[in-house]
Amino acid sequence: MEKGIILVVDDSPLILEFICKFLSGNGYKTLTASNGFEAIEKTFSELPDLIILDVVMPRMNGYQTCRLLKSDHETCDIPIIMLTAKDQTSDKYWGIQTGADAYLSKEFEQTILLKTIETLVQKQRKIFAAKPLVRGTRLINAIDIVSKVNDQLDKKLFEATILNEMSSLIERGIEDFEGIVNIVMETLSRVLGYDVAAIVTLEEYDIGCFFKINKPVSEQHLEEVQEYTKNYLKASDIRLPSSNKMTIFGKDRIKQARVEGEQKITYFDVPIRFINKLGGLIILARSASERIDSKEVDFFKTVVKQAYIIIQNSWLYNRVKNLAITDSLTGIYNHGFLYEYLGKEFSRAERYNLPLSFLMLDIDYFKKVNDTYGHPQGDAVLCKLSQIFKKNIRACDTLGRYGGEEFSIILPESKLEDSINLAERIRKEVNNIILEM
Repeated sequence: MEKGIILVVDDSPLILEFICKFLSGNGYKTLTASNGFEAIEKTFSELPDLIILDVVMPRMNGYQTCRLLKSDHETCDIPIIMLTAKDQTSDKYWGIQTGADAYLSKEFEQTILLKTIETLVQKQRKIFAAKPLVRGTRLINAIDIVSKVNDQLDKKLFEATILNEMSSLIERGIEDFEGIVNIVMETLSRVLGYDVAAIVTLEEYDIGCFFKINKPVSEQHLEEVQEYTKNYLKASDIRLPSSNKMTIFGKDRIKQARVEGEQKITYFDVPIRFINKLGGLIILARSASERIDSKEVDFFKTVVKQAYIIIQNSWLYNRVKNLAITDSLTGIYNHGFLYEYLGKEFSRAERYNLPLSFLMLDIDYFKKVNDTYGHPQGDAVLCKLSQIFKKNIRACDTLGRYGGEEFSIILPESKLEDSINLAERIRKEVNNIILEM
């Protein structure tokens, strides 16, 4: 009983004869081709069960032949064994990268070749069981082959250009997180048009959720994307804390009413997984008319993941930086940052002959609060006071916790009289709150 049809491709008549005799003796029917063009023609017309392909051939080498056959939906499932005299590690790597299922030296052991063929043919039969073959019905000529090669080259050039452009963004400074999100997502929008993108960065104790608006959208449209993102995270057992802000970049593109031509939303989800655990997420919300070709989905997911890595690096950098200068209890600046920033403001005031004030605020009898009500209540008082201080200062002022129950405010270009008025205003507000308690 015939075990299957194998196409043997080699420009050496001796090698062709040797391999064909070996395969015939083991129950396989053989077809032959002496170059890549002929191999492609016979593959499309005969649809063999397996191809044994030489690498070094005239007109079209084995790598090019393999890549073309693996890129076509009619021939992509046919197993290919690269059989070559090249045994460099880089040659084997390139052979596998072109889509070959196995890479063997021409100095093969017959038992190894036979075992490889049997394994691959059995695997192929399972795939083709649900995909009936009609051999001898598809003819392809040299012009068709050249056209397919050019299409494949165009596709690879397109993919390489996109990935190169995304990779080049890594070299940009990562300090400006919003700037990084904008430039990365704008670059992505030139490849994958979208209305709104959701970017979720996940760490063990922190979640960042950001929305980048690319095209004018209605509030309702944005809310739908936000709800979809929440539900996606919920399905992965991740809930956004009520205190977690959904930061929006591009708010100027939000419209109160429905935007003309606004269609139903389709979503392109790209989860970033680490050992089956969700480690990040980008969701592209698009109009229903802009669908992604199913053949391109895997590639575009790679591009989106590249974008995510760049954004996440900036987010992590800024998060660590903020932890280094922020007081963990109150969320305002710590002593170290205050000391450094005050030095800079003092130098600037001296250089340009500008006024500068520095307020020190201390809570009277704070030890009694801790002793009477406990340290957790004392912490709550410190947080409440920091919010009062923050509410009363200007955007250019800098508030920090100097240490313990002591706070400081740096007031650039603030005269003594104005600073005294601010201190008194804060004192009165704190006093009124205490009287109300």
